[in-house]
Amino acid sequence: MSVNPVFSEYTSGGCLHVIVRGSEPRLSASLSSLPGCGGVERLADDILVLSAEPEIDIDDFLCRALGVATGLGAEIIEARLGGDGGRREIVVAGFKVEAGTAETTPGIPENGTIILEPGLAFGSGQHPSTRLMGRGLAYISGRAESFPSPVLDIGCGSGILSIICARLGGRRVVGLDINPAAVAGARRNVALNGLEGRVRISAEPIESLKGSFVLITANISPFVLFEIAPRLPGLLAPGGILLMAGMRDAQMDDLWKILRQHGLDGRRQVYRDGAWRGLLLET
Repeated sequence: MSVNPVFSEYTSGGCLHVIVRGSEPRLSASLSSLPGCGGVERLADDILVLSAEPEIDIDDFLCRALGVATGLGAEIIEARLGGDGGRREIVVAGFKVEAGTAETTPGIPENGTIILEPGLAFGSGQHPSTRLMGRGLAYISGRAESFPSPVLDIGCGSGILSIICARLGGRRVVGLDINPAAVAGARRNVALNGLEGRVRISAEPIESLKGSFVLITANISPFVLFEIAPRLPGLLAPGGILLMAGMRDAQMDDLWKILRQHGLDGRRQVYRDGAWRGLLLET
């Protein structure tokens, strides 16, 4: 079953929809019991769509959903606001993010616009952690004579950050993801934005990755951040920059300790969006 048509019915109604990946039998019932839950529907054996009631506190609901999901070994892979009446214009790092496909969007989009094909991969621009990453990328772009390159985007999802890095001036960007659907979707998105010559999307494991990167971005779950942290010093060029998001306050403190334990220190900035946190580290 094609991913995009399956999700298309969840893009109307002006409500928050959260896509959760997990196989724990109790997951659906636990999510259904969340205050403000409007229903849970199963799309595949390990994919659920959690719908929220209108007018809820989005950050609070996402935090509660995240707590339930992580407690049962699941992960939130996307959160979206559906419907024209409830959807705000999506702007990340100064780029307007619009939905489209090769059929509906012929030609390369204009400079201030990024086109993303709707799908289940994380990264529509709606999620607070993606906005935090956008703030960090805008800061990096605004203070440097040229945008850092090469770039490694770990857990690239839809490819939104890889695309933004290239549009900001990154000459070589490598996006990594272990989800085959995300890799395929990100490659389509790179092509939609005319960036095949500058962005390479790969399913290569981080353990086998070779090279040195001036900028490493990672908009992924804190548990994955903790896991990959020991490998980052071997991938980051001297004086390089780390930009990470997807965590909350206590998790931020834990991540900072792990990074320092592995020799990654320097000038840091913390970005905040509701309960979510992002970290920019200039080593």
